[in-house]
Amino acid sequence: MPVTNLQSIVDEKNLIDYSLFTDMDKASTNTLINLSDLEASDKLINFKLRLISWKGYASTRNGLTTIGYASTDATALAGPGLIESAAYTLYLEMFKDKERIFKKIFPLSTLTQAQYDVMLSLYIATGTFSYVGTEDRKFFILDDIKDRKWDYVATALTNSGVDRLTRQLEAKILMLSDYGTYKPRSLIKEQSLQRLIKDYKTEELTDEQKAQAEYVYYAETKRFLGNMTESRKRLLAKQLS
Repeated sequence: MPVTNLQSIVDEKNLIDYSLFTDMDKASTNTLINLSDLEASDKLINFKLRLISWKGYASTRNGLTTIGYASTDATALAGPGLIESAAYTLYLEMFKDKERIFKKIFPLSTLTQAQYDVMLSLYIATGTFSYVGTEDRKFFILDDIKDRKWDYVATALTNSGVDRLTRQLEAKILMLSDYGTYKPRSLIKEQSLQRLIKDYKTEELTDEQKAQAEYVYYAETKRFLGNMTESRKRLLAKQLS
């Protein structure tokens, strides 16, 4: 039977005491900076890229078709495939567009770097910073943000039922400046290419996906995927010469 009595209000009874944990960067966690002077940290961008991961061919999940770093760009989706560097450029364009909007509508004039990163991350992921959670268990956090009750906001993030792992990681950034382990884009690309090989071998990809996978793999490595026809190899070599 579904659980219907989960608490959706943060109070002193369920508030997480973050003072029990190690603050990884006290300056990032505590130093207030004018909102106009803040920009997303490199750590946040890497955090987002690690969570998304890169995929060079279009794929559909929960009815949403994306390519690269979760891009819905129609031109990229219809293209021959999206190499990692192009996917990164496309992601940054989207990211910065949303960051500009965020800075115009956020209700506080000063934030710490960690607070800024998490509020921006939440906004980019969900389109709002007013609440987190599901329709059945929604935490309204806007008043806590305005009151700078960041431990309440972090507790709500931790208990969010939507993308819960991501929200929990954001709570750790917010209160502890803990961004997790940095992963170079070169490693993100290498791991994604290894997954691409596995996906290609399963033969569960559509013809369009296979063509994009073949293109991207050759563009990134100058090697061919297995079981490609000689004519396809010649075409790619000419196309990407």
